[in-house]
Amino acid sequence: MAQFFASRLRGMNVLTDRGMQVGKLLDMLVDEKSGKIFSIVVKPANKESLSGLPRDDAGNALLPFSSVMAIKDYIVVNERVLMIQQLKQPPAKAPTETPAPPVELPPL
Repeated sequence: MAQFFASRLRGMNVLTDRGMQVGKLLDMLVDEKSGKIFSIVVKPANKESLSGLPRDDAGNALLPFSSVMAIKDYIVVNERVLMIQQLKQPPAKAPTETPAPPVELPPL
C-alpha cells in the first residue's frame, strides 16, 4: 500500500468514476480514537454539484470516505455511492409560512 502525507491531499481535485468534476478536497473528518476517516470535506465545483449531500456550516459537502475509490493525481469517488447518500438525506424542510387570518364574509 502506498504511503503519503495527508497534507498533500489538500486542494486535490475530486472527480467521480464517470469523470464529473466534483470539487476540491479541503479536509477530512477522522475519529480521534480509532483513526478511521468518516468523511472528506469537499468544496463543490459549482452550486449544482453535490446537491442533496450533507453539508458543513460553511456549505462544503461531506462525502462518505467509503465513496473514495482511488487517490493518485486526483481523488476518484464512486458516483453510485454518492447517489445512495443523496437518497438517504432527509428532504429539506419547506419554509414555514404564517397562515393568513380568516376572512369574514358578509351575511347573505
